[in-house]
Amino acid sequence: MCIKLLKIPFIAIILVISQVSCGQPVQVKKSNVTKQQYNSISKLVKKYKYNPTYALKIDRVWCGYEVYINDMLVDFSFETGRSAGEQNVDFPQYILSSGKQKIKVIVYPRAVKDGVFESTLSPDAELSVRVVHREYAKGKLNDEKEVYSYKLPKPKKKTNTYDWSGEFDAQVPYTLKGWSEGTDLSKENPKDLEKEVIALTEKYGRAFKQKDVQTLVNMVYNREKEVAQAFFLTSGESNNYDHAWEKMEEETAKIETVEPLAGYTMRLFGYGKVVTLLRNGAKERDYPALLINTKDKLDYYGLLFYRPKPGAPLQVIR
Repeated sequence: MCIKLLKIPFIAIILVISQVSCGQPVQVKKSNVTKQQYNSISKLVKKYKYNPTYALKIDRVWCGYEVYINDMLVDFSFETGRSAGEQNVDFPQYILSSGKQKIKVIVYPRAVKDGVFESTLSPDAELSVRVVHREYAKGKLNDEKEVYSYKLPKPKKKTNTYDWSGEFDAQVPYTLKGWSEGTDLSKENPKDLEKEVIALTEKYGRAFKQKDVQTLVNMVYNREKEVAQAFFLTSGESNNYDHAWEKMEEETAKIETVEPLAGYTMRLFGYGKVVTLLRNGAKERDYPALLINTKDKLDYYGLLFYRPKPGAPLQVIR
C-alpha cells in the first residue's frame, strides 16, 4: 500500500522514524512491530454516529493550480486542456481537529503542452473549488454537504498568477496529534535541514529496494494508525489493514529499481512545521522526489517530515 503521488491522500508506506538528526547519527531504541500488530491497525479505529470525510471538488479549464489545506499541499494540476468534469480529492488526514480550517488556492497559466506554460493566465481560464463532507465510503454524491466554495473571477488585467485564501468549518469526531506540536523548521539552517531530509529519503528508498518488510513496518506503524483513523478504515470493511503486512510484501516484490534523487527542491508546509522534497521539473512539478520502478510502471512516493521537539530526529508525519 502506498501513496504514489503526494496529491493522493490514501494509505502510504512512509518512513516514520529516522536515526539521523541534522546530519548526525542518533541512536534510537525501537522494538519490532509484529505482523499481528500491523494487521490489527484497523481494529484500533474508532467509529462514530457520523464518520465524515472532507473532500475537494475541483473543476478546471485552461489553467494550472495548487490547493492547500492548513498550508499542506493537497492537490495540484499542471496538465493541458480541462478536467473531465468535477474531480474529487479526499483530505481528512489534513484535518487534525474540529474548528476553522484554512484553504489557499494558487492559479497558474495553462500548459500548452507537457512542461510548457503560457506566460499569463488565459482570459478563458476557469477554476471552481468546493469543500464538501459525507459519510466515508457510504455517503452518496447527493448526500454531500458543502461548507466552502469559490470560483476564479475573470481576470481584469494580464497576470501570471492569481491566488485567494479562505476558511471553512470542519467537525470531526476525533483529534489527531499530527504535526501540531512540531518545531518551526523555517528557523533552522536550511542546508543542514535539507541534508537530513535527503538522508531520510534515501534511507526509505534503500529499505524498499532491499524488500525488508520488517524494517518498513517498523518505519510506518505509528503514522499508519493516524491515517487509518482519519479515513475510518475499520476491520472487515474495504481498504482496511487486516492484511496490510501481506500487501506490503506484494508491493515490495514488484520493485525493480529505486532511482537516485535528482531534480528536486526542499519545500516547507504546515506553516513551517513540515518539510519534504518535491520535483521541480516542468513536467513533474510538485511530484514527490522519490521515484521507484516496478515491473509495470513508475511510482512517485511522497514523504512529509516534522520534528516533534527541538533536537529530535525528523519523523514522517504524512
